[in-house]
Amino acid sequence: MHQYWVRTVFLLCAFVGWPLFGTRAAEGEPDPAALGTFRKQVEPLLVKYCMKCHGGAEPKADLELVGYLTRVAILEDRKTWEKISEKLHESEMPPEEELQPTPVERDQIRGWIDAELAKSGCGQSRDPGRVTIRRLNRGEYNNTIRDLVGIDFHPADDFPSDDVGYGFDNIGDVLSMPPILLEKYMAAAQEIVKRALGTEQANLVTNEITGGQIVQGGARMLASQAEVRTKLRMFGEGDYILRVRAYGEQAGPEPVKMAICLDEKTVRMVDVKAVDNSPQIYEAWITTPGGPHVYSVAFLNDYYQPDAPPPNDRNLVIDNLEVMGPYPATYKQIIPREHTPDDKMLLAREIMSAFLARAFRRPSTAAEVDRLLGLVKLAESEQENFAMSIGLAVQAMLVSPHFLFRVELDPEPENPLAVRTINDFELATRLSYFLWSSMPDDELFAQARFGTLRKGDHLDREIKRMLQDPKAQALVENFAGQWLQLRNLKIASPDKREYPSFDEPLRAAMAKETELFFAAIMKEDRVVLDFIDGNFTFVNERLARHYGIPDVKGEEYRRVALDGQQRGGVLTQASVLTVTSNPTRTSPVKRGKWVLENLLGTPPPPPPPDVPPLDEAAGVALSGSLRERMEQHRAKADCAICHNRMDPLGFGLENYNGIGAWRNEDGEFKIDSSGTLPGGQSFAGPRELKAILKGRQDDFVRCLAEKMLTYGLGRGVEYYDKCTVADIAAAMKQNDYRFSSLIVAVVHTDAFQKRRGKGSNR
Repeated sequence: MHQYWVRTVFLLCAFVGWPLFGTRAAEGEPDPAALGTFRKQVEPLLVKYCMKCHGGAEPKADLELVGYLTRVAILEDRKTWEKISEKLHESEMPPEEELQPTPVERDQIRGWIDAELAKSGCGQSRDPGRVTIRRLNRGEYNNTIRDLVGIDFHPADDFPSDDVGYGFDNIGDVLSMPPILLEKYMAAAQEIVKRALGTEQANLVTNEITGGQIVQGGARMLASQAEVRTKLRMFGEGDYILRVRAYGEQAGPEPVKMAICLDEKTVRMVDVKAVDNSPQIYEAWITTPGGPHVYSVAFLNDYYQPDAPPPNDRNLVIDNLEVMGPYPATYKQIIPREHTPDDKMLLAREIMSAFLARAFRRPSTAAEVDRLLGLVKLAESEQENFAMSIGLAVQAMLVSPHFLFRVELDPEPENPLAVRTINDFELATRLSYFLWSSMPDDELFAQARFGTLRKGDHLDREIKRMLQDPKAQALVENFAGQWLQLRNLKIASPDKREYPSFDEPLRAAMAKETELFFAAIMKEDRVVLDFIDGNFTFVNERLARHYGIPDVKGEEYRRVALDGQQRGGVLTQASVLTVTSNPTRTSPVKRGKWVLENLLGTPPPPPPPDVPPLDEAAGVALSGSLRERMEQHRAKADCAICHNRMDPLGFGLENYNGIGAWRNEDGEFKIDSSGTLPGGQSFAGPRELKAILKGRQDDFVRCLAEKMLTYGLGRGVEYYDKCTVADIAAAMKQNDYRFSSLIVAVVHTDAFQKRRGKGSNR
């Protein structure tokens, strides 16, 4: 619905002639100079080469060019003109049997179209677009909980699967909030608090307490500088809380002073200001390997003046001793210090303010902290201990929209012309979820707090620091896993009779190879063209045997050179070759489609609904090679248009079987891995095919830039992003196509650092 209205408003603007960033003449017409060029140089070529099929009463593909040539209102239907440019670039049109324009003529037509399309959105006043408020997806939720509270137990694995848009599962427009998910969030928040604070840890009841004088209710009074003590055994290594419930019989110029001790060593000294009928709990933290210990509490400042008027006798009354624990190490991440009854609420405010700022990824407000303190006080009134009270407030934060969603509030949210630069906290958040799929770390928060993130080269240095951080593995798993479709490897099901060597260790090794390969390009800042034809990879013994690589032993993955091998780049890795195959055979169509979508950025349209599947009967399969059978299958003219693009690419990879092993024959038929692409480029085998793809580096870099921009923004790339993508590709070229230049260029775009109000200003 959102895309429909964006398109509708855009067309309405074009129709009534509203100026769009000052680049358009009235009624969608090109400027006079451009119109003159069109009439003189472009229109005659379109008439000569295109009107035969796209003129008359029944134009092919429902594209009737006469109306377009009459109006030349190119911005009124960008998609049509972009498609014309793409078809000319791919040499798909005119069809092979028709009169063909020369390369110079093709460039002449495309140059005019692309120049006119570029006039909208390529000036200094770029449309940055608008990212829909975005819920954390499952991976982002797990990572954020890990970094926020220090526990890594993946609570979101039990959540419903995230929808996918534009090839990725972090797209704001498709991340809905079903009712069942809210219930899952509430249950997860309870479990997170339980694990992080240990609020249900066992109460270690002490043995018999000795010392002092037993008074009413079983309490023990220390009337002189003495102590009470008990022996106990702690469960194991960890953090414990020694808890004393006590009050003082106050007298003299100072309050009762008490020492909490373990094994004769003072852990903490406190002033006991509580009085009879209002005992308070005093706590001290210890870290211990466990085992037997002596826990004691000493009275330090006895005072007795028998001749003075009462109160004249200072005493310490111990109501109860207990030990709680062991607590997880994360306890101190949330509750960073000990407290006394006097400063309990002060500590609670400090905790709420700090935790909220990290959870909501922005500074907290006094009103928000006050509301959370209300929950702490409510729990206290119900006789909950301090940790449980803090835990209740933490649960509330974990189900807040400000935690679950990445919120960017605009001063004019309904004004599509109101463009603003996002603040430093929003930029830090965009950056961290882009590269880490998680919240900002302390360094990013500090840069945002001091307003230095955009100053000097700080932003570029942060990007390079983050790419080297272990948390950048999220970019491998989430970007590469979806761009290269590695996630589909988990559900791939090669037929065991056809591929008996396929097993789970091999499946795992396939995925690991591609992840390590992507990570190497990222961390070593290699040239991104290595994705097409990198001369190295990572294998263990199982995968090396599958590939026929000698002298690799053991389960450890090691880097191997591929000089002289039949491998190189992601296209020849078993993971990609397996996910682009059918269970019982290879699929040139799937493999060709994968190359068009993921390497060249020119995906074919969906197939028509009435196309019958390839006949897989045994007798038919023996009647000819897969190539011969597919040539018969695509004899239908409407099918041939797309298959002529896909099939040659797929047949170029036929030397790899359905699980990526090299072969020279398919059954009794010799493999023919040659092909001719639209435009006349021919190749023989995967090595020459990769050379052609590498020669189309501009298309590959543009495709990779679009994919990375889509993933980084969490929205699809729109028509007004065309020049942004071109700028990213140009920046990469200036930096020798290094991986870091891709990330830096994406982050420096207006699309990444700005946003506008709702609607379309096009």
